[in-house]
Amino acid sequence: MKKVLLSIFLMLVLSAAVYSQEMMDQRVAIVNLSKSEIISRKQLDQTIKVLQHAGVNKSEQEVLEVMVEDVLLRQAAEKEGIQVSEAEILSAIRKEVGAGPNVSDDQLKDFVEQRMNVSWTVYADRSKTTLAVQRYIRKVKGNKLANIPTPTDEEVKRFYDENTKQFFVPKRVTLDHIYVDTRGLGSDALLKAQERIDGYSRQIGSSSAEFEKLVELSDDSASKYNHGRFGTLRIDDSNRRKFMGDDFFNTVFNLSKGTISSVIKSNVGYHIVRIVNVDEPRLLALDEKVSDEQSLTVKDTIVQYLTAKKQDAVFKECVKETTDDLKKKATIKYFL
Repeated sequence: MKKVLLSIFLMLVLSAAVYSQEMMDQRVAIVNLSKSEIISRKQLDQTIKVLQHAGVNKSEQEVLEVMVEDVLLRQAAEKEGIQVSEAEILSAIRKEVGAGPNVSDDQLKDFVEQRMNVSWTVYADRSKTTLAVQRYIRKVKGNKLANIPTPTDEEVKRFYDENTKQFFVPKRVTLDHIYVDTRGLGSDALLKAQERIDGYSRQIGSSSAEFEKLVELSDDSASKYNHGRFGTLRIDDSNRRKFMGDDFFNTVFNLSKGTISSVIKSNVGYHIVRIVNVDEPRLLALDEKVSDEQSLTVKDTIVQYLTAKKQDAVFKECVKETTDDLKKKATIKYFL
């Protein structure tokens, strides 16, 4: 779930010393579900600072209540014998920090310690606790979490109508090209490259058949055996515009379907392009794919979003119900 409850969030941001009975300064609460644990003034102040740094501003009483709930949930998970494996911890942390499969376990640990400014042991322990609590909630509230209704067609349509800007597709151009690479060339080699592409242009003229003959001479090894297929450009693709250059983008997007261009200079070389298709800006329909590279339709993406939103809301309800029940079973003393 993308959104995490404040109680779960606290488990991720607090140090391993939080809730430790070793810190014996002024007590602000004692929590006992399966064992007695002290929450100290120092821990409370530390937690408030951590939350404020994260942009969360709560009163002392509110933060303390969440800390109490965290202790209850953790003790309840321990009491139920909830287990979390090392592999699950590593997998969760990889996902959290966006580490790909090529990142080794040692590299992941170094990344966490350097970027998160915390030891791997502490960070892994936080993740273990969070996973255990989430698993505990799913165990005790499994029926409720398993029976979340899927979004109705009416809900999907309403979201679509209220968020049309998200499904507006800018102008797109699909093109083939013949490419002469000029990167790193000296003046003499650059002149020869210019003569080469000019020769191709004269031979092609406006003939698609001649374009097909010469495309195998292109320096683009990825496309020259596929009719020179360059792919589809979006007019709002700032990264590709930066890579190719404004002149290339502006020229390409002013050509019409079926046109074979004269020589176009980009940041990486010279091109002769053939415009395969031009898609004018428009609003995607619910049953259309969100992009040529994905099979998901607009409706699919809305269903996924609304489903995740419902799951998050129900999970929060389950945590609230569970903590309320645990409070009835536990002994809690407050000293604020």
